[in-house]
Amino acid sequence: MPLCRSCNGTYPREHFIHGNGPRTQICGRCGIEQGLISKDEAPLLFDDALVAARLSTVSRRWGPTITLLLGWSLWISVLSGVKPWGAYVLALLGLATLLLPAQLLFYRAKYAGDMARLTPAHDRPKGH
Repeated sequence: MPLCRSCNGTYPREHFIHGNGPRTQICGRCGIEQGLISKDEAPLLFDDALVAARLSTVSRRWGPTITLLLGWSLWISVLSGVKPWGAYVLALLGLATLLLPAQLLFYRAKYAGDMARLTPAHDRPKGH
């Protein structure tokens, strides 16, 4: 993947502006910040609402996994020695661990569809 000369970010080719001279190997966001292009000309520039929607979609997808990992860490470090609650939490964590792969599998198509809907269309310019 190419590297932006301005911010040193590594992006796919679709994120770079097209041109020679000062526009060569500059990503869309740096091109806007430096005044090389307008927002309308920027390839794959995500506005703040689109960034928030994509982050929300990713958070809904991976939030239960992170919560489960934190639950196991908490049970191992603190709750395993607590007599009545340690067993209850262990049963809940075991049940959640068994159900999480099924949930990820069943909602995989919805997640892919949401991310496809939230990804702007891009026509690759000639020469890229």
